[in-house]
Amino acid sequence: MSTSTARKNRLATETSPYLLQHDTNPVDWFPWGDEAFTEARTKNKPILLSIGYAACHWCHVMAHESFEDNAVAELMNANFINVKVDREERPDIDRIYMDALHVMGEQGGWPLTMFLTPDLKPFWGGTYFPPESKYGRPSFSHVLRELSRIWQTEPEKITSNTDALLERLAAPPPASTDPEPDHGLLHKMTEQVMRAVDPVNGGIGRAPKFPQGPLFNLLWSVHLGNPDRRYDAAVQLTMKKISQGGIYDHLGGGIARYAVDEEWLVPHFEKMLYDNAQYITLLCRMQNAQPNELFRQRIEQSVGWLLSDMKTPEGLFASSYDADSEGVEGKYYCWSESEINHLLTDSTRHLFCEIYDVSKAGNWEHTNILNRTDHPELLSETEEALLAEARDTLLTHRRSRIAPGWDDKALTDWNALTVIALLNASVTLEDANLQKVALATLENLATHLRVDGRLYHSFRDNQVRSHATADDYALLISAHLAAYEVTLDRAWIDRAGDLMEEALDHYLDAADGAFAMAPADATDLIVRDKYANDDVTPNANATMAINLWKLSAYLAKPDYQEKAEAVFDWLKPHMTRNPFACPTAWLAFTALAEQPQLVLVGEPGDNGFADLHRTCLKVSSPNLLIMQVARDMQLPADHPAAGKTGLDQPAVFVCRNQTCNLPMTNAEDLLASGIH
Repeated sequence: MSTSTARKNRLATETSPYLLQHDTNPVDWFPWGDEAFTEARTKNKPILLSIGYAACHWCHVMAHESFEDNAVAELMNANFINVKVDREERPDIDRIYMDALHVMGEQGGWPLTMFLTPDLKPFWGGTYFPPESKYGRPSFSHVLRELSRIWQTEPEKITSNTDALLERLAAPPPASTDPEPDHGLLHKMTEQVMRAVDPVNGGIGRAPKFPQGPLFNLLWSVHLGNPDRRYDAAVQLTMKKISQGGIYDHLGGGIARYAVDEEWLVPHFEKMLYDNAQYITLLCRMQNAQPNELFRQRIEQSVGWLLSDMKTPEGLFASSYDADSEGVEGKYYCWSESEINHLLTDSTRHLFCEIYDVSKAGNWEHTNILNRTDHPELLSETEEALLAEARDTLLTHRRSRIAPGWDDKALTDWNALTVIALLNASVTLEDANLQKVALATLENLATHLRVDGRLYHSFRDNQVRSHATADDYALLISAHLAAYEVTLDRAWIDRAGDLMEEALDHYLDAADGAFAMAPADATDLIVRDKYANDDVTPNANATMAINLWKLSAYLAKPDYQEKAEAVFDWLKPHMTRNPFACPTAWLAFTALAEQPQLVLVGEPGDNGFADLHRTCLKVSSPNLLIMQVARDMQLPADHPAAGKTGLDQPAVFVCRNQTCNLPMTNAEDLLASGIH
């Protein structure tokens, strides 16, 4: 195979680490933009769109096999306008063309390889293509030659494909014949999810297994309102298996993106910010309700990893670490028995190897992935102290290895999830420093991701890239509301309200009441899609419905309640079709149907106020609204606690819909009341 020279291509001026990985390819790459589109129209060439991300293992494989090969590059350059996109930097582009691939009947994944007309309409695609025909896939060179031939000799096939695909992509969802969402349907769908949970290893189904943060967050939330149904058992099992499996980094903290096996032993080794933020948040909610020393440790360790390994110089959080180092998947994280025996003392090596499944033969490809699957229960304090000392020794040695690639671009939505995680951890661990870091991150997002009054999605090397998505606004508003609940500083509510007004101006489609992923003034997309399903992060429309409901109460804006209900009306036909697809929409249902509030009466300096506030924060529901009300403050007449707050001591009203319980003045009574 011939290889590339070091000559730089157009990607050299980009900021995305993924695009920069390709800046010496012999492929004549263009970044997504007008220059590429004009070139395609002028030369009447189809566009070859390649979408991936920095931590993607198979993206690296295809790059080495095809994009670094001069012969393949010649084929690409002669017949196509080649465009490279970082899916994390442009999730709106990725979603459109991934949807197109699904319409074609193909399984999704990355690298995503799509072929477009010069006006950006897709006509054929796939994912990874090998250099030679194998795995039931044609070789990449064969694909290139055949599609170039069809483009030149059978253009009618191209037109037919693009017309059919665009019609499917732009079509509204079919009218639903399913029943209206209600609590009965929620439990029916929850039971369906429970039946899909692996009863031995946790997680959904067999292999591969993903953490599925939004889905297990829903299960936990439904459990809180229905403890007799024991939905928590599936969440406890799954989180324990993840926390003791090979998917967890037992030395550095944090979890990998997914496991390739059903026992959570072998991770796909990339570590993503969004997974870890949601892992920490769910563990905090569980820990607040059912204290567990293992989960406390995992929260502490994973937060430690965020602060030590994921912070950027600007005070934001980076996106990911690659799976590969030195061209080998997982090399940074795996160990030989002899290496461990050399590093550890006689008093610890035998115990460590037994507990962490280390052997001469290895547990994966003749090497060892550290895990405690067979020894999940914590040992004595003395033994755990020895293991902690051994882990520190191995971590110090591991840091001397060549580390995986670090994608240090900061994304607004993933940083917002991280702020929420840090605020939760600050409460669960009672660590005021984590609150300071979270609030500073919000300030840094405002400093670096806002330009000329608009929010952007990605920041690196002192430059913003790409307009914000609805996900950015939805999760950033959620983070501001979480900041208010922890600090009781209404400035965070005001800032959340300002962000919501921007989102309504630029993303809301008045025709159907839902938020599009891209703003109305985006000019480089063939459709402005709207989504109801959760991806790896919570869905924007469902999150916005919850945000609008909360802001309607905080700001006394009934029109926000109306908008929340309109968004939910749009979600309804989607969320009843597939119980696995829309967990956050079901959270929105419980929020709007029950409107649970904790109304905290009093001032921070009042005797007993801090204990009540701390207890409110440890209530485990993701939907609960916490509102501080001064004793002389007048609530709107339609608020369920209106006229009841003139008390002579701090107290909490537990309100649902238009009814409030009697005020509670004691933190222990509040916990014992069974609020959720």
